[in-house]
Amino acid sequence: MINFRYHIVSLMAVFLALSIGMVLGVTFGAPVNAGINTQAEADRKQVQDLRAELDRRNQLDDYRDAWAARAGRSLTDGVLTDYRVGLIAMPDAPTAVVNSITTAVTDARGTLTSTTRVSRNAFDPAKVDDLNAAVEPYSGQLGLVAGMSNGTRFGLALGRALGAKDVTDSDPLADSIRKSLTSRSLVDINDEGVGQAQLLIVVTGRATDPRPLAEALSAHVDADVALRGYVLGVVLAGPNSDNIEGTDVLAARNQSTAVEVLSTVDVADLPSGVSTVVLAGKEQILGRQGHYGAFTKADSPLPVVPVR
Repeated sequence: MINFRYHIVSLMAVFLALSIGMVLGVTFGAPVNAGINTQAEADRKQVQDLRAELDRRNQLDDYRDAWAARAGRSLTDGVLTDYRVGLIAMPDAPTAVVNSITTAVTDARGTLTSTTRVSRNAFDPAKVDDLNAAVEPYSGQLGLVAGMSNGTRFGLALGRALGAKDVTDSDPLADSIRKSLTSRSLVDINDEGVGQAQLLIVVTGRATDPRPLAEALSAHVDADVALRGYVLGVVLAGPNSDNIEGTDVLAARNQSTAVEVLSTVDVADLPSGVSTVVLAGKEQILGRQGHYGAFTKADSPLPVVPVR
């Protein structure tokens, strides 16, 4: 997204180029007149002013992030006590965002059950045979039916593998489905050995250029909705503070079923957004949902607090 900082940097580059050109002119050409010298000095002054403004804005950003992180820890302290939480990282989900949310979940006294990395293979039409081989042995238990989208079939299998509404320490069927999905290179699961998750937080990718195909976004949303059947709540956490167009979060907000059952946060790459993800998770656990952040179709910046 083109913002003020982008313009500052662009202008600095232009003025620096002009200054270099003038220096070369002085070195190799005829003596420059006083007017050019005056203009060069003015340009240098403007570059210095712009650099100072950029530094000031960076310092303000650092302050806002530090303030939000500290306030967020106080705001979410104890929010997830006695609840089990699983993290799912979609293809291209930023590791830094996954790590920040992991820390926020444990700071909120939630129990992390697993961190799952979803492979591109899970949504690749060319790999549909692998998906079929992984889920078909469990079609009866998962309720798979003809005409069901591949995204839904994958989401049902993953939800059953990772989640349970009630606290469960041992689940042979879930273990078997996990092995099946892993053996076909559809997911990579880091299991913490503490049972099934009651809340699933799905970390999505940033906006890209070119935009993903609509079919790909739809498959992601189908999977997210399918997860919801096995847990108390699902939160879609989008690191989309730069751009929300062509993202899973906006696709979910535009899909009639998803918008009613999922919660979404479009600024999960900001410290304030990370705290909002935790609050949205507690809201889902309590049977409510909402769409939070700064961009298209957000209901409000964050849930009403305290969430209860």
